[in-house]
Amino acid sequence: MIYHNPILPKFRLYGENAEFETEAHLELFFWDTVLKEMGLQPLKRQHYCREGICDILAKGARDQLVIIELKNVKDSHVIDQITSYFDALSEQRPFSEQIDYTQPIDLYIISPEYNSRTHCILKHHKLKFNLFSYTAKVFGEDILFTLREWDSQIEKVSVKIPLLSSNIEIEDIPSPPKIFQDVIGQSSTHEVQSAYLMREKIYQFARSNNFKLTEKPTGKSLRFERNKQNPIAEIDWDKKRNILVIYLWLPFLTINARSNQGAFQDRYKRTAMMRLWVENELVQYVGYIDKGRKSWIVITPDEFKDETIPTPTKLKKNYSYEHYWKGLAMPTEDYFKICQIVDRPHTLQSLIDLALEHSVARVQRSKRSKTDLLGLETE
Repeated sequence: MIYHNPILPKFRLYGENAEFETEAHLELFFWDTVLKEMGLQPLKRQHYCREGICDILAKGARDQLVIIELKNVKDSHVIDQITSYFDALSEQRPFSEQIDYTQPIDLYIISPEYNSRTHCILKHHKLKFNLFSYTAKVFGEDILFTLREWDSQIEKVSVKIPLLSSNIEIEDIPSPPKIFQDVIGQSSTHEVQSAYLMREKIYQFARSNNFKLTEKPTGKSLRFERNKQNPIAEIDWDKKRNILVIYLWLPFLTINARSNQGAFQDRYKRTAMMRLWVENELVQYVGYIDKGRKSWIVITPDEFKDETIPTPTKLKKNYSYEHYWKGLAMPTEDYFKICQIVDRPHTLQSLIDLALEHSVARVQRSKRSKTDLLGLETE
């Protein structure tokens, strides 16, 4: 088959051989493409259990649970790892409304190669494992991914992935930290793609503008920042809505600025932590997070109308500006009007660009202020 997803997995090339750039790229490719070719129904990626995080849980043809562990390189401990997951999930029984636990649990291991003692281990192990090996090789203008049964070498899946500069360029981007994987673990495929694209975009911008970027855990969320005073973005999981949340530090003009003109108006300009509501890559709403307190619930006009989310107790409308309610998200077009931003698309990528541009502008203003202050001190 030919891979049709617009989000291409990234590879490192070694002659005719290709290697997934990170295990996360392999996991997303497997989830999106290979599972259905193997006749499996996806249930969840990055599933927590008492023994760790399972890469993928799926449902088989007999409604049995399938535990899938993926490896980007040979790992001599993978059988021990998936055995511990089996022990935990046999007791916890996740997705019991969809899984028939009278059926044996299937254990799938996917790896490019295995330890030389694997045959001996399997011979004396009480559990049955389904081992698969895979190769990724340059094949004309494509990368040919082939999955085989490890012992028999019977081919199970073959996928041609377009070989483009966008998915073979070796970027100086570190592998995502564990907290990143934790946050996106319950996300939809589209949300995962958005998170990866945002991360890569921020790293590329940092590299091109020669500044250091830090990924900092803040509780159970992950923040991208230049330093503590200059955050850029954050991702988190919204338990109330069961969605991935993206925050950006964006320019904002407080409602007091509307009645002031000229230089005095600058006193009311600020950088604000803004929550984005994204649907099909379009930002529908932007919510102002007062003083960066995420515990302060912000709801959209749709949620306010339908009462799908409890109304914040401190929600109030400021009648001096018809677009701005405290605790209520603004339609993106209203946010642009408030901040006098013109000719900018309402896409997620566009607002990420705005956050990055604003971050650079903030640092430049800070440097100018320090220079001016030093100049005054020397006079």
